[in-house]
Amino acid sequence: MRAIRQTVNHWGHIEPYAHVPCNEAQYKKLLSFVDELMDWSRHHRDARVTSLLHLIASNIQLYEDKHYPLKKLTPVEMLKFLMEQHGLEQGDLPEIGSQSLVSKILNGERQLTLEHVRCLSIRFGVSPAVFI
Repeated sequence: MRAIRQTVNHWGHIEPYAHVPCNEAQYKKLLSFVDELMDWSRHHRDARVTSLLHLIASNIQLYEDKHYPLKKLTPVEMLKFLMEQHGLEQGDLPEIGSQSLVSKILNGERQLTLEHVRCLSIRFGVSPAVFI
């Protein structure tokens, strides 16, 4: 009974942070709280803080999964994204071949081969699965 009484007595302080957000305002409040918790945890090693961070992060993730679902990228979209992130042009991918071949792949006229995928995954340091 004592544990229940203590938990209920402290719940008013915990509840605003220990739930899945219902709206954007609650979501932003939790993100801000996580930032503060992370700053605080840099100076105070405490397993309870780590546990609280995991709980809140899980709740934030549930909200994000529902409200900001990730779109699955096609292999070409992923290649375009990685090229943009690395500041690459079509002629900068000898792993694929000529600039003309890269252009055809990016325009959907040709597909990436397994060899292209293998080489690109090594070049960009990503799993081949991102191109499949």
